[in-house]
Amino acid sequence: MDTSLVKKIVKKTKLIIKDNSNANKIMDILKYTQCKNIQVICLACKSLAEIFSHYISTKAILNTSKITAAEEDLSKEDQFSTWLKEQFGTTCDVLCEFLSHKNVEVQESSLAAIVTLLQSLFECNCDDISGHLIGNLITQLLSEDEDRSAIINCLPSDVSHWEKGTKFSSACLTHIKNQIKHNNELHTNVFLFNCWRLIKKVASYNMDNSTSRQLTGVICNFLSYKIPTELYRDILTGISPIMEKMSTPQRLTDFLSHSFDIGGAISLMSLHGLFILMHKHNLDYPDFYNKLYSMFEPQVFSAKYKARFFHLADTFLSSTHLPSYLVAAFVKRLARLSLHAPASAVYIIIPFIFNLINRHPALNVMLGRSDGPTELDSDPYMPDEKDPCKCNALESCLWELQVLERHYDPDLSLKASKRKTETETDLSTLLEATSTDIIGAYGKKIKKDNVPINFMKIGGLYLSDGFVL
Repeated sequence: MDTSLVKKIVKKTKLIIKDNSNANKIMDILKYTQCKNIQVICLACKSLAEIFSHYISTKAILNTSKITAAEEDLSKEDQFSTWLKEQFGTTCDVLCEFLSHKNVEVQESSLAAIVTLLQSLFECNCDDISGHLIGNLITQLLSEDEDRSAIINCLPSDVSHWEKGTKFSSACLTHIKNQIKHNNELHTNVFLFNCWRLIKKVASYNMDNSTSRQLTGVICNFLSYKIPTELYRDILTGISPIMEKMSTPQRLTDFLSHSFDIGGAISLMSLHGLFILMHKHNLDYPDFYNKLYSMFEPQVFSAKYKARFFHLADTFLSSTHLPSYLVAAFVKRLARLSLHAPASAVYIIIPFIFNLINRHPALNVMLGRSDGPTELDSDPYMPDEKDPCKCNALESCLWELQVLERHYDPDLSLKASKRKTETETDLSTLLEATSTDIIGAYGKKIKKDNVPINFMKIGGLYLSDGFVL
């Protein structure tokens, strides 16, 4: 690092802030941004932000609307303000260009400088200048060719301490909407990924009613495009907290319902969004439980979102107002799946079943039915029936628990033999458990001293006659 240049930048910055007569030195600092030394460029960006934040706070930069006279008719103060605004525009252009710099440190320094300037502009009500700067910022972040996720993550996580933080959010959403509409349907996948990451970031800021309506419109416009599969999944997993900020999240009903009907992992990921609409916004989804019932398949135990699925399924089935025959279908379906599921899944299934029975005492008949089927073919339950209300689950019994009493895992055998618990089991501690965790837990129970490894102590190596090495 060139220490002499660093000292010059620091000295000139102090002189400029101290006395307006030194303002010409801004040109020197702008030249330093073209230096090949990365540290010098970063320091120059920081200095420019410091200098112009000072001039903004002292009202030295005029709004365009205030300049009505010809340049020669302006006072010296107004001429200085006009010149200062021109240099500010040049600075903003340079900082925005640096967002595409090949060096990450320069990108982060330029973004930090831009954020500092925006905060000063909003505090001083320089709306026309801040709007132009935000427009350039959003244009750079929503690149059609380059992944901007790293620099988007560097945006401030909270602007609530800003004097007009909601105004910043509103301006960002306005320019995001303009960029989405630009080029119509010609946006690349890279743009769509950048756009979604930026929407998530802005949605994390504080919003008033007007900004919430803007957010709703931006998201609906964004979802009208053809979304690549990877981004589709990212949207479904991240849409829930954003829905809390939207003015009318019901507008996502078609998107989430269609996702739920696709099946597989997409259906699993759409569950939480649908739950919010049903629980908080009174969405009526007639075939919801039929679809949820069909999702209980062997592959769900190896799905990436297994924990989230069982957590939400437990929530959906928590109401005591659900018909007993409907809940019985889920109980029987789980019991049948337990016969083929890995041990880590059975650790979830058994308490899940008992929790449902505790909530619906009418299901106790499935545990105590003495005239239940003795052979699989005589079980009245119809596992291939898609409608849970017609599968005859309540007429069956849970003979599967008797089978689990002979499970190779002694803990599971014990849990199955208890048949019923007085209180509900908290599933949160079980949902993330894997086979590795189970084996590790058993490993800790084994006493490490004098572990028998052979029934007879070997005295040496005995070779049979005629053995040739």
